[in-house]
Amino acid sequence: MSLVNGIVLCEVANHLHPGAIKSFNYRPSIQFMCVKNIDNFLNACIKFFGLQTHELFTATELVEVENFGKVVEVLSKLSETYQAKAIGLQPFDSGYYGDQELYHTLQRDAESRSEDIYSRIEEIFQFDASSEYSYQDSYQQESIYEDIVKIKQYRMDKPSDKKGYMIDELFETEKNYVQVLEIIITHFLDKLRITLPNDDIKIVFQDIEELKKIHEKLLQRLKLSIDGGGSTIGDCFVKTIDQFYKYGNYCACLDTAAQKIDELMSDSKIANNINRCIQESEQRFGLKDLIKVPAQRILKYHMLLENLHKVSPENLGLQEGFRMMKSLANFINEYKRNYEQKLATKSIEERIQNRDLEDLLSFGKPLKDGEVMVKTNNKPVKRFAFLFERCVLICKKTENSNLEIIVSLDFETYEISEQYDPPGGSKFSFGWSMKNKVDILQPTYQILVKTSEQCAVWLTKLNEGYSLLRSPAHLQFEHQFSLHDFKTLTACAGCQEMLSGVFAQGLLCQTCKLACHRHCKARIVDCKKTRMPSRGSYGHKDLPAVPIATGPLRRMSYINDLGGESVQMDSGPASSATPHSSTQIPTPSTTSPPPIPPRVPSLKDRRSVPSTPTFSSRSPSFDRSSSSPQHLAIVQVDLYVCTRDYNGAPISDMFDPTIALNRGEFVEVMKKEHPMYWKGKSQASGLVGYFPSENVKLYSHTRTDSVGSLPATPRQQSNGQLLYNFPWYVGEMDRNGGRMMLEPATVPDGCYLVRESKSRVGQYSIDVKFNFLVKHIRVYYKDGIYCLVPSKTFSSIVELVNHYQHSTLGQVFKDLQTKLLVPYRCLPGS
Repeated sequence: MSLVNGIVLCEVANHLHPGAIKSFNYRPSIQFMCVKNIDNFLNACIKFFGLQTHELFTATELVEVENFGKVVEVLSKLSETYQAKAIGLQPFDSGYYGDQELYHTLQRDAESRSEDIYSRIEEIFQFDASSEYSYQDSYQQESIYEDIVKIKQYRMDKPSDKKGYMIDELFETEKNYVQVLEIIITHFLDKLRITLPNDDIKIVFQDIEELKKIHEKLLQRLKLSIDGGGSTIGDCFVKTIDQFYKYGNYCACLDTAAQKIDELMSDSKIANNINRCIQESEQRFGLKDLIKVPAQRILKYHMLLENLHKVSPENLGLQEGFRMMKSLANFINEYKRNYEQKLATKSIEERIQNRDLEDLLSFGKPLKDGEVMVKTNNKPVKRFAFLFERCVLICKKTENSNLEIIVSLDFETYEISEQYDPPGGSKFSFGWSMKNKVDILQPTYQILVKTSEQCAVWLTKLNEGYSLLRSPAHLQFEHQFSLHDFKTLTACAGCQEMLSGVFAQGLLCQTCKLACHRHCKARIVDCKKTRMPSRGSYGHKDLPAVPIATGPLRRMSYINDLGGESVQMDSGPASSATPHSSTQIPTPSTTSPPPIPPRVPSLKDRRSVPSTPTFSSRSPSFDRSSSSPQHLAIVQVDLYVCTRDYNGAPISDMFDPTIALNRGEFVEVMKKEHPMYWKGKSQASGLVGYFPSENVKLYSHTRTDSVGSLPATPRQQSNGQLLYNFPWYVGEMDRNGGRMMLEPATVPDGCYLVRESKSRVGQYSIDVKFNFLVKHIRVYYKDGIYCLVPSKTFSSIVELVNHYQHSTLGQVFKDLQTKLLVPYRCLPGS
């Protein structure tokens, strides 16, 4: 990987000829930055090592691993240069070494180029979200940190218990850390400020003086708390948390600060001044080591508080302090990642020659990039594509790795019209088409990639971008969301955590100014300034409690929501069991969805006529003068699924009104009088109208039964509860049916359903949407016990679902970090 991203190549060039490559990307986050590193190496080969252009490989050949033999040949020629021989390197023949052996030889060479542990600007901390939600420092960095801030003496006699030791460790290391900040300011900042420009001072030392004031105040609070018994230690961090967010920018800019120090040290006069400061400070470590200590310290607090809370579990203040400092570690990690994305975007922008477009940062975060084939009306041509959150940028590569923008396909104007995944396809036969949905006269762009796997990655990232345009399905009053650069610290309305980063940190509603993370759209409430609802819906947290019936029970029959089966359910007395009665059927603790309010048509739907709500075959009906239910005749209804979008364009007076349909939407077909245009009712919008028959395909039939005849009742739990009482149960269905119900773009992440398996009679499966994909989970059952894994069992499927509504599935499946959030039948039209 180090060869492909160009880092080792640039370091080898600098090892052979110091300064051959003045700057390169030490952590390229996109493929374009890797290509830029490789091009820097190739230019150095021509300028400093005497190689000819025809002797070199291309950046694309290395990135795509297409001609690795040529790469080995170039490195072999480098080993024979006089620069290599001058430093004692052994030449090698390009045919002697195997690829892996050669790779490791070069890597060892690059890594041994200096004894200084910071000569290679490595990532000073790596984030492991699955373990500690914190950065894990390298061994060398950890040893420096421990040497600087370790406990040199205790405040009092050595503590006799574990809790006392931990409190002293926290206080003493904090005191030592404040002393380190004082050394940096007194012996380096104050003295170098005289000779260095203010811009350089700002880059190297950032807000170190403010950090010192913050921690001096924290040290005072800790001392007062410990003197009072230590019960309020957690509160010290809670009161300081708002100031700790300054560390986001400090940690993100550390690499830039370290590179600036390297640049300053190349000037002998400045280097002498810095070395003199090191001697006067009586420190064994250099300036680059010292400025990294704050980043390590801030990410230790949550671990110190967690250990302290384990020995004092009754202290709620410690628990809250630990939670906030752990959240802060996440904030810093995301801030650093966002900062690197900004640098990557700026790196792209610098290479663009025709920069008449808006700032690339306005397109959102970069999601993917790479070489593609683009075809319009002409033959396909090779281009370089950049996928951002708002658009796909198609560019042509020119000389010196520069770029010329060919077209920008923004997601508000262009939609994915087709996908190509031919079995056994050749290179560049996999991809998708993007069609202008506003101006049909504009050309359609066919974008192709090399493999099916690459195509799947591109489509996943594209869906991530398009999802920003979709409003959450559970909202009755939609927000007008757009990506936003927040200039001040802002909290997310969904999770209450801070939005992190330096650009495009989150979404902002242009109407009510509500801010949230991208992934928190499913948690937010209705827009408070939007008056016209675009769809009727209820969020799963807002479902009203259903009253429990009292008095003698009786049976009622109705057609279930999924077509076909009649369901036997218990109801209250006949006198109160009217459609508008407050006495309802007995339900489990999980509430059932309320009736969906009628949808207000959008502009494109106003040609359609909303169906009139009636007590049809989908609703229970009662004879108010009799104690026995009135059985309804089941009408013939065919359920179809939409396979292609239809915008509701007028057809003719004969087929009026029309109805707009989205791919994946279910339609009840009512009339098939014409072979090309049918009449039906959309389950998503409740609207009735005509649509092209070729846009739908049959999903299931609803049987026709005579009045009074009833199909079999649904399966019951062992405790007598009917699963159809629950808004997440959909009856017997196969995997494909569950996927088609959850796959549409209008279905939010976290939406789920429980179905009875068709292949395993009496067994259940859970389908849940996560990261725009539908995941199928098998529920195991044996001897009255339900489980996903043997270590966690439940007495019923209801108990299992209730558990994972409040606990993440990530406890069982590492890559499925979501809870069961929205029951499918709570969605509008479901």
